[in-house]
Amino acid sequence: MIPVVKMQFKVLTYETDINWSLKPVFLQDHLQEAAYDGGDFCGAGYEKLKEQGLFWALNRMHIKVYSWPKRGDTIDLHTWSRAHEGPLWHRNFRLFRGSEVVVEATSAWTLIDMASRSIFRGESSFDESRHYGEDTLPFCSKIVIPKTLEFAEAGTRQALYSDLDPNGHVNNCIYPGWAIDALPLEYVTSHELSDVQINYYREIHAGETADILTAMLPAAEGSGDVWLVQGLVNGAQSFTVRLEFIPKN
Repeated sequence: MIPVVKMQFKVLTYETDINWSLKPVFLQDHLQEAAYDGGDFCGAGYEKLKEQGLFWALNRMHIKVYSWPKRGDTIDLHTWSRAHEGPLWHRNFRLFRGSEVVVEATSAWTLIDMASRSIFRGESSFDESRHYGEDTLPFCSKIVIPKTLEFAEAGTRQALYSDLDPNGHVNNCIYPGWAIDALPLEYVTSHELSDVQINYYREIHAGETADILTAMLPAAEGSGDVWLVQGLVNGAQSFTVRLEFIPKN
């Protein structure tokens, strides 16, 4: 049996944007929920890791959207563990609307020691027989920022109570929303998001304020516009989001 965890969800009205499309933040919510179920399936779920003083931290995420799920769509979500390279554990996702693949994603996670808040490098509790060798997208890589690229200030975001997760820091799913909100409204309403990459560097805790910086890269031939959004807390980089857009039809 192929060790793929399957779940299904219906796109609800409150999850959609002005075009009735699933918002990126809710898309990532569903991916995160599937990842938790996948961790349970592999013997490394939240409760079991908590007993060992460990938790999962998302290090990188890459989401490719071929067609945005719409309000009322029933979506089948498949996820599986791709095993690991060094301290990074890779998890893949594929979303279907009927037989159509609408989204593919991959992610890289690290096990964190709750006490030291550092990467755990001991013996893992994974059931190694429950990994699967197929990829959706290539392994997540670091977002490369050109040295000559100039960023513009785009305001600040304070970490409020509703942004926090059970680990006490801003939930990973919040950052795509922060990034999109930092872009010009006239741009995001006339373009469609087709690709999202996120690199996480440092936790943002309640009450901390992130300075948001944005920059637009020159479009490469055959690809859409690319925006880079950074979040810095006290001058230290906390996250970088790469957003690729195509014009709306």
